[in-house]
Amino acid sequence: MSLAELKVNGLYILLFIRKHPPVQNDFHWGLYFHRHPDTGGTKYHITQQGSGWIPGHGPTAGVFKSFLLVGLMRIADVPAGYESHLDRTIRTYDIQLNVPGITCRVWLLWVLALLQKSINGQVILKCSNLGSLETEVKNWGNANAMSAANNVQPRPLATSSLCGL
Repeated sequence: MSLAELKVNGLYILLFIRKHPPVQNDFHWGLYFHRHPDTGGTKYHITQQGSGWIPGHGPTAGVFKSFLLVGLMRIADVPAGYESHLDRTIRTYDIQLNVPGITCRVWLLWVLALLQKSINGQVILKCSNLGSLETEVKNWGNANAMSAANNVQPRPLATSSLCGL
């Protein structure tokens, strides 16, 4: 799998296994915004440090080389001109990460809820039911988790059937 196979301006959910052997529905969640077929894009996620959480956002040209990566599921195509809005929206909760009940999955769902809202008549995330999207992603992740644990290459790409792509 290569960066050239990803959709430019595509927004993807990243899933990572946490244990070997993988545990059903137990993933680390993140987002990846693909900008260029050669230079990659931006990986967004939060990580636990001690008893708290910190943002771990940054550019990457090696999203497929991420440790314990299950794969990428495309959930949106970001319209040209909305890249900065996307970045600001994803970073909205960066200073509020240490509230009770926060996890990487909860953070991701909060961000996705913001992306469902219209800005200047444009909606980035067109999935109407985040619970159904979460189930779709978990089912896909569970089906591919053992391949990730066994380091089977290439890592799978999928497109959500719920997000109007």
